Amino acid sequence: MKEFFKEHKHTIFGLLKLCLYIFVITSIVLLILFATNIIYLDEGIKFNVELFDDFKQTWYGWLIVLLIQVVATVFLCFVPGKSMAFILLVNALYDSIWQVFILCLLGVYLSSTVMYLIGKFGGRKIVEKIIGEKDCETASQLLNNKGIAYFPVMMLFPIFPDDALIMIAGTLNMSLKWFIPSIAFGRGIGVATIVFGFGTVPYEKFTTPLHWIIFICLAIGAFLLVFYLAHKINVLLDKRRINKNNN
Repeated sequence: MKEFFKEHKHTIFGLLKLCLYIFVITSIVLLILFATNIIYLDEGIKFNVELFDDFKQTWYGWLIVLLIQVVATVFLCFVPGKSMAFILLVNALYDSIWQVFILCLLGVYLSSTVMYLIGKFGGRKIVEKIIGEKDCETASQLLNNKGIAYFPVMMLFPIFPDDALIMIAGTLNMSLKWFIPSIAFGRGIGVATIVFGFGTVPYEKFTTPLHWIIFICLAIGAFLLVFYLAHKINVLLDKRRINKNNN
């Protein structure tokens, strides 16, 4: 038992940390919902749908959604796929695809800025505690080997650890003149692809299992294509770096 714990202690602590963060974020959300009377106790827990619909359209409703996204992104940065999960959640909350896009885009920009500032003012040790030493080293090698010039490309494709790269970019004192356009380009395109990609799918027309099978196959094919393009660009960057070093 001791050997098992010693061998898998990083995984175990990571899972415990994930459970703790989820518990804290869930508790905050529930407190907000109870405080605004959207959820109330009346012979059990009741949900006020009409009040919730009105609440989420207010400016402070938007602010709370953004705050939750930023907090969740920063504290769960070591969890893969969290950005897509949050985008799908916002898509379920709001009917307007443009509202979803603006909210998710602002959330991504704000969380990216926060993570950059954590790296800049917290330093390498703080970043290692948040994302782990392994991801920190991987991100450092990517930026050091490929160069900061390729940072926007890394933000565009999911094959790269974008959250870790953002924090490490802060520790390397990347100029804001380069960081901001890189995030606007790379992560902006990523958010638009997910939001409008999922938002334009005619789910109501999927009336047979064949429709869902075709949709799933196309979705898998699209993801494989993205990873293939990311791999090709990664190989190209390596070739350019090697040629530059040889010259």
